[in-house]
Amino acid sequence: MLIAISCIFVLSGCGKGNVAPPKIGVSTQQGGMDSRLLDPKITNQDVLLQRGDANIELEKRGYHAQDAASSSNSSVKILGGTQGLVQVWPNPSIQPKEGNYAENVISQAAMYYGTPYEFSSDRSDPSTFDCSDFTHWVYFSSLGMDIPKDSRSQASYVQSFSNRTYTSIDQAQRGDLLFFVPFKGTDPNNYTGIDKSIENITHVGIYLGNGKIIHTASAATGGVRIDEVANNHLTYRFVLGGSILNTK
Repeated sequence: MLIAISCIFVLSGCGKGNVAPPKIGVSTQQGGMDSRLLDPKITNQDVLLQRGDANIELEKRGYHAQDAASSSNSSVKILGGTQGLVQVWPNPSIQPKEGNYAENVISQAAMYYGTPYEFSSDRSDPSTFDCSDFTHWVYFSSLGMDIPKDSRSQASYVQSFSNRTYTSIDQAQRGDLLFFVPFKGTDPNNYTGIDKSIENITHVGIYLGNGKIIHTASAATGGVRIDEVANNHLTYRFVLGGSILNTK
């Protein structure tokens, strides 16, 4: 099972690298490449899945979107004054893996496979995550990039600074952030005519390539896990994707 999981984190399969991610929190109850996220018997009763992540940026008034400039010595550019978004770049002392910073991100994300879910988790403690805490922590710990701390602000960051954004999930590339509107069931008809605006975003994950995402959605679905993004409610909910490494 772990060998199969490790292959997912490698673009070209096992031939490119055959190192399994560390066993952090992985058990029969945590993590998974199973059907829990797609099983109506679980998801229809899953309040945390339906709720999405917390409005961290809105609830904490009087600070920048990222609390402060990155402590990683990366350059910053402040837009809109103290309440604006802060653009950050990878710490120049960190070398890209295989010539691509996206591989640093993927490698770091793999380390937290199976980490338990907690709504509105502590953004400074990687022992538990909600969806946007996971994406924030992965980028911060792998590249020193202190991006915003909830999914709506992360989406705004992508729209503000990315050179590559899209609304078709087919355009996703490794390391991209993918954003989703609230869960309304597994039936595609439930998503007809809904508002797919940034203000309505409640979920975010990191694209692995080959149609897969690593993310965390709820306790009932196992914490940090890997799922297909095609032909399921993630497809119906997808609203925006983009790179925060390919920036303006």
